[in-house]
Amino acid sequence: MSKPFLTIEEQVGLLTSRGLIVDSETDRLLMREGYYSIINGYKNPFLDAQLSRSSGDDRYAKGTSFSNIYELFSFDRQLRELTFHYLIRAEATIRTAVSHSFSQAHRSSEDYLLQQNYCTVDEFAAYGMDAGKYASEVSLLTALLGKCARKSKAEFIVHYRDVYGAVPLWVLCNDLTFGNLEHFFNLMKPQEKKDVAKMIALSTRELNAPNPGFLEVNDMRTHLEVLVKFRNICAHDERLYCAKVGGRKDVNYLKMTWMLEHYLTHSEFMEYLKDLLGLISTGVNDASIGHVLSGLGYREFNAQLQKRLR
Repeated sequence: MSKPFLTIEEQVGLLTSRGLIVDSETDRLLMREGYYSIINGYKNPFLDAQLSRSSGDDRYAKGTSFSNIYELFSFDRQLRELTFHYLIRAEATIRTAVSHSFSQAHRSSEDYLLQQNYCTVDEFAAYGMDAGKYASEVSLLTALLGKCARKSKAEFIVHYRDVYGAVPLWVLCNDLTFGNLEHFFNLMKPQEKKDVAKMIALSTRELNAPNPGFLEVNDMRTHLEVLVKFRNICAHDERLYCAKVGGRKDVNYLKMTWMLEHYLTHSEFMEYLKDLLGLISTGVNDASIGHVLSGLGYREFNAQLQKRLR
């Protein structure tokens, strides 16, 4: 059966009937943020599972208030904002390294349109990718790049197209998504992938960093897949704190942080950790702290953090 439309007053009444304590702010917040975003996204830690099963509908644990759920909703929003800030820094570092390394090896303005300038099918398979998808992946990428170069209305691309007659990759890449960059990197020649990893390591290394820059090419495939997915979660305003991504859905938020570390300077990463731990300690209410820490993967993260601090 389809869900009937409910007015704000009816939404508040429904929550009350399910055992949730509402207050004078509940209707205003539902008007501003929406029932689905707040309730459907963040109700789970507060439900009485046994009572919900027996009633056939949601029932909240005794003493649960709307403000408990809204505080979790607000925490996750702050977490997205914090995370996005550092993910786009990493994205910029990756974007620069990919475009520079390819352009250094292929000097003509439109070399990115030629299949011969990408890895072979055997190299693609050796990188852990599905050889059966090689042809379609190359075709999709070159078609995407060609369309962007020909039809993008971005001012900087229009300028190069009109003035120089072609758009070089180091200009074009600024109109590509993070997912497009991942796609491009996966199809680069092996030596050019190594050049990307080396450039990222050199650009993020700092003299006072405990671990000088070093990055394995084979690790980058996993890193990029994870970082792109977490970046999209943040950009699309989806639930973040308990998100799990990867082929086996086994990379939680705090596993992602150790991947992100490779693409930030040491000072940026320490700033990020400080802000993250501060948000966790002050932004989560007592009613949901256990659920949040579990969703983030805090136990494993804390063990890894303690090793780093020794």
